[in-house]
Amino acid sequence: MSLNKKLDDLIDEMSSTGGQGSEEYNTPNAFSKSGKEDENDNAETSGWKKVKNESTFMKMAKETMISEISYKDYKKDESATSKQKVNRAIREINSKLYKIEGILNRSIKLKSEAGVDNTKYWKSTRSNLHKISEKMQRISERLRRF
Repeated sequence: MSLNKKLDDLIDEMSSTGGQGSEEYNTPNAFSKSGKEDENDNAETSGWKKVKNESTFMKMAKETMISEISYKDYKKDESATSKQKVNRAIREINSKLYKIEGILNRSIKLKSEAGVDNTKYWKSTRSNLHKISEKMQRISERLRRF
């Protein structure tokens, strides 16, 4: 399942009761007597179901292996075999590189159409380009070893 499809599915699941452009209320203890979360949750005794709020980013991170987990936890995860994990990772890398290439192509086209030359770059941009180049060389070497 592609990242875009996953995002579409998550967006479809989001509530739209607040109307367009509004944010959901952040009242996690609205049904408690003291205003603090306690073991005797009034929401559940009143017929409401308590739902753990999890951000869209965290949902996506869990589904796409973006989360910041240690290698030890990643290796121990039994939801997929090692072969599946490696193949999914390669597929995800390919997808992200495709997107990066698209961003780069659009930027190059805009740069040439607008007549922006290298002297117009900010100092940080030149530094970032150098860092990206070094990263790409390291990645290329790792990919050859892989």
